[in-house]
Amino acid sequence: MTLGQEIRYYRKKKGLTQTAFGALFGMSKQAVYSWETGLYSPDISVLLKMADFFQIPICILVGRPGMYCKGSEEHGNNCDFCASITEDDSLIIRAIHALPPEKQEAIKTLLNINEKK
Repeated sequence: MTLGQEIRYYRKKKGLTQTAFGALFGMSKQAVYSWETGLYSPDISVLLKMADFFQIPICILVGRPGMYCKGSEEHGNNCDFCASITEDDSLIIRAIHALPPEKQEAIKTLLNINEKK
């Protein structure tokens, strides 16, 4: 999907109108329309806020899920923490994000994924 399609998909998933969504970022309904139709792209600072709001990696939001970098304060952006993501991986990630939290937790349990804090 394009950036605009991703923004629209996640905005609708949250049940927000263009007006309400734009207000979250200090933007107008027209700005959101322009992003979703591909006329303009949001500034990187707005994209980062959107990714945080949607709770998704920015690479998914911008439609470039080719790399997933695990965060590591200790190692910074060390490429040892990156793994290649296929289109199938991207579809799986998107499907998991669409699930309710309790089903996401069930998948984590099934896959024996323990969040380290």
